[in-house]
Amino acid sequence: MTKGNAARVIYWFRTDLRVTDSPALQAALNLPNLRAFYPVWCWDPNYVYGHKVGLNRWSFLLESMQAVSEEMTAINPKQRLHVVRGPPEIVLPIMWESWGITHLVFERDANAYAKVRDARIFSLAREKGVEVVDVHGRHLYDPVEVVKANGNKPTTTLHQWQNVRLRSPSFLFPLPSCVLGWGFWARSGD
Repeated sequence: MTKGNAARVIYWFRTDLRVTDSPALQAALNLPNLRAFYPVWCWDPNYVYGHKVGLNRWSFLLESMQAVSEEMTAINPKQRLHVVRGPPEIVLPIMWESWGITHLVFERDANAYAKVRDARIFSLAREKGVEVVDVHGRHLYDPVEVVKANGNKPTTTLHQWQNVRLRSPSFLFPLPSCVLGWGFWARSGD
């Protein structure tokens, strides 16, 4: 993959189908020398077929994907959400190669399946020379940091969580809200 200095980015939407208040999306758009930006959502078979969900949840997911794509297109008529079907470990590397991707950016997820999947993604990206940027963002406080601050044990009660928060100065305030760098998105010709 020829990389040069230009950043060619896949922003991998996962449980964060939004374009406002997204630290990970902000990080993607703020990468230096951003040349190409591809927003992607994967129909991960584990997610799609591995969980029983109702019609309302599926409708909400589809409506959210459509809304995100429309918001992107409103900013840049050439931009849209790319929805691909297949395990991320298979479809993402194909896109890295096809699109000459230099960076993969996504919002970190703390659930067990995501940790295993993401470890595989990190390994595959390293093999292909793709830099991975995972950013905390869905929770006010990073769950991984909360567990570390609690002696590597999860908090199981509100009282326990409050004590961890009070003991750690980094937990005094939640993450600041984001102001997205829309400038690239509006001028992207790729």
